[in-house]
Amino acid sequence: MSGTPKIFATGAGVISPIGAGVDEFAERLYAGCRGAGPSPLLGGDAVACEIRDFTPQQWLGNKGIRVLDRSARLLAVASQMTLSATGLVQPETGEGDPGLGLVCGTMFGSVHSITSFDWSGLTDGPRYVNPMEFPNTVINSPAGQAAIKFKLRGVNSTISAGLISGLYAVHYASEFLIFGRATALLAGGVEELCEESYLGLRKTEALSPRGEGEPFGKERDGVVAGEAAALLMLEAESRVRERGVRPIAQIAGFGTAQDAYKINGYRVRGTGAREAMEQALEAAGIGADAVGCVISGASGSRAGDEMEALSLEALFGARLEGIPVAAPKAAWGECLGASGALSVLAGVLSLERQAVPPTAGFRETPFPLRLSAAPQPFESDYALVTACSCDGGSAALVLKRVR
Repeated sequence: MSGTPKIFATGAGVISPIGAGVDEFAERLYAGCRGAGPSPLLGGDAVACEIRDFTPQQWLGNKGIRVLDRSARLLAVASQMTLSATGLVQPETGEGDPGLGLVCGTMFGSVHSITSFDWSGLTDGPRYVNPMEFPNTVINSPAGQAAIKFKLRGVNSTISAGLISGLYAVHYASEFLIFGRATALLAGGVEELCEESYLGLRKTEALSPRGEGEPFGKERDGVVAGEAAALLMLEAESRVRERGVRPIAQIAGFGTAQDAYKINGYRVRGTGAREAMEQALEAAGIGADAVGCVISGASGSRAGDEMEALSLEALFGARLEGIPVAAPKAAWGECLGASGALSVLAGVLSLERQAVPPTAGFRETPFPLRLSAAPQPFESDYALVTACSCDGGSAALVLKRVR
């Protein structure tokens, strides 16, 4: 659209199973590290990509921590990192910037807090529930708690759109900036690892029995549950120039489509996923031949990975075999609503380094995809980031390199 303001990412923050902070995250991602292992949080024989020994006090201090549940703590840490990286930490005195806000994607939100509160009311009676825990029982609680803690007085929205939530949040925030309804927005996603979501994945037979997520792998048999929080700071071009900061990437185009099929299954033909990718390319004003790499949302799901592979084949044709593809959920697991935000960060790093990260543990694939257990170099200004949800939703985002 002619005259549409350009939207840039000017910084990021992340806490994940493979590292905390962008530098550590990047180092371990490109080293091919994997976050999967026995889960102290879940206990028993559970294998997950858990953020082990999580101590938010080192970033947040002790004040106000007690009232925050795990999801809120994860998001608050990512918020603190992003605000610090971009020089937008609000002064302790004053009310904060009314143009600074937060858009957070999540699939389940604080589901453990919700379940615990409800169970306490059912077993002990409503008079005995802890009123201090009630604020954590709504899905937008993490975003609200982060806004309170960091004086984010602007837009505060929570996007719950299944596995595409984190990717969609980046687009949603970009739209607010384009329409001038905010001056700067943190955008991304959060998801906690907890017994409730883990058991849900196990009951639907989504989990890998071997505990080895192998995206696009020949022997893939399911996902490994994960958790994370990742945020980008998004600002319009005029604001970037005014502040004199150097962006890390441009948000160039977005697309989404619903391939309605059933609530917990993929339509393997992948029409919706291909449509989402085509929309993103059109919005970015480029053709498929301009894409230098793909950051895939593949997770190890038998049907989901096949669907995405077929969608990529339909989009790129014979050229697909020459395009470097990374499936980084091999490193951090299936982080549900946070996965898209993590993938966007991987896309930013890919453009900066002109190399996609390895697909950790990759061995072989039945699909015509250029995957590797080592980083793959490329030369291009554009990266395509994908996310496909088991409820039929698909999304794609085009990132542009800032030279």
